[in-house]
Amino acid sequence: MDNTIQQPLYHHYLPSFYQARWAGEDGKLRRFSKPIENKIVAKWVSPEVSGGEDLLYTDHAAPVDIAQALESGFMSPLDSLASQALIALEANDPILRRDSRLRSAWSRFLMSLMMRMPDHLETLSGGLMEEWARAMPELEAAYAVGKGPTDPATLTEYLDGRSPHEIRSWMFRVLRTLIDHSQVGALINNMRWFVREIDGPAQFLTSDRPIITLYEFAAEDSYIILPIGPKSAFVAVNNVATQRRIEAYDAERWVGGLNSLIAGAAVRFAFARDDEMRALIEKAFGSKPRTTLFQYLVRYRRQKNPD
Repeated sequence: MDNTIQQPLYHHYLPSFYQARWAGEDGKLRRFSKPIENKIVAKWVSPEVSGGEDLLYTDHAAPVDIAQALESGFMSPLDSLASQALIALEANDPILRRDSRLRSAWSRFLMSLMMRMPDHLETLSGGLMEEWARAMPELEAAYAVGKGPTDPATLTEYLDGRSPHEIRSWMFRVLRTLIDHSQVGALINNMRWFVREIDGPAQFLTSDRPIITLYEFAAEDSYIILPIGPKSAFVAVNNVATQRRIEAYDAERWVGGLNSLIAGAAVRFAFARDDEMRALIEKAFGSKPRTTLFQYLVRYRRQKNPD
């Protein structure tokens, strides 16, 4: 009998439980992509095999038995608990206010959606290399003190000898730390959460850029908006006035505006229940790139530490 634990090979950057909110009775949703300029391709897909990549979160610098740890030991449990939190959110279950673990799970999920896409990872890797370069004088001094007799003479030589797998391994460790960032998580936990359900014909779509936010989570007028299905969206704000303003927006215009932003920011995919919004997706897909959280942070660091 083979007792080998099967490691996950397909890693979702847009979790299957989230995609499934747009699936029909046959379990499939409509996925739109733009592999060729000016050509939208639509396909019916299962959430289990969409919105991901083979071995995306694989740490190739780690031993084989733990190379999938980020996916199996972190991302997958995170998504599972977030799925439970979403059920409580939609039911307006008071357990979300009592159970800090469940509330934090949803905050961590929101944070993960701002960090886990393939191009997010590339931005983070590049930003970390910038940080290395910026801190080089201090690191060089520390390296000179601690290096062994067989180590390269300088830190620069040492880093030049590191493989891309080692750099990516470090990036994964930082990614996990950032998703679990206690201070940012506390800011989101302490926001006012509500779900706005939409009557009438308007429907939300989603994409691989599903979150609308300014990243200024502590600001008085800050907000986080995430469609959680064709007829509803999760919203987090910092005060009653902002909540009332969002609740008062005309539903058709609000949904239409958010759909344009979400499709406009799409990098690889947009998702919908059917073909009803194909014209909007064809017009908007990728036309309005949004600053990602990592781009925002890298820009902030550059401004704080100019060359």
